[in-house]
Amino acid sequence: MVQTIEEFVKTLQEEGVEAGRRQAEKLLAEAKQQAERIVEQAKQQAAQILDEARREAERTRVRSETELRLAARDTITRLQDALQSALRAVLFPAVRRTLMDEKFLAELIRDVVLRYAENDAIDRSAAVVRVSKEIDEKQRRQMASQMLESLAQGGGGLASINLEAVLAEAGFELVLRDGTVEVTTEAVVESLTEMVGPEVRKLISEAAGS
Repeated sequence: MVQTIEEFVKTLQEEGVEAGRRQAEKLLAEAKQQAERIVEQAKQQAAQILDEARREAERTRVRSETELRLAARDTITRLQDALQSALRAVLFPAVRRTLMDEKFLAELIRDVVLRYAENDAIDRSAAVVRVSKEIDEKQRRQMASQMLESLAQGGGGLASINLEAVLAEAGFELVLRDGTVEVTTEAVVESLTEMVGPEVRKLISEAAGS
């Protein structure tokens, strides 16, 4: 078929337009796919960021709760220690006052000596008891005499009892065959605190709900 110059030019124009249209559609499709990929990646990144934010918030919450529990526990412990110290401060002068009472001290020494004499834990020929330096010689002689008489009546007679004024605090120490029995202010306060302390700690813990 014979084609004129005009028809040939027209055909080129039409084919060029069609090719351009196809190329435009191809580019548009690729751009759309690329945009969809970008949007999907953005969604994934946003989800990851949100998940990490949630995890960090949970870690912060747990950490805060733990820190609060530790702080509460430390506060309770400090309160218990403070009350224990206050208890010792109250007990110390009261115990010292009691152990400095000559009559009470003599009776207490007698009872302790009698108990250990019954078990043959002390030297009956010359029992040794260490007492406070604040008790003068006259007082010691009187106390020793009274104790020997009382021990004889109680069936725990001793040949002699020697009160040595060597302690820096109120109370006494009984020398045994294999050691000593300490009934000083510090020892008594310590024992009383150990007895009362656990109950004080328990009450505080219960009050704190821990």
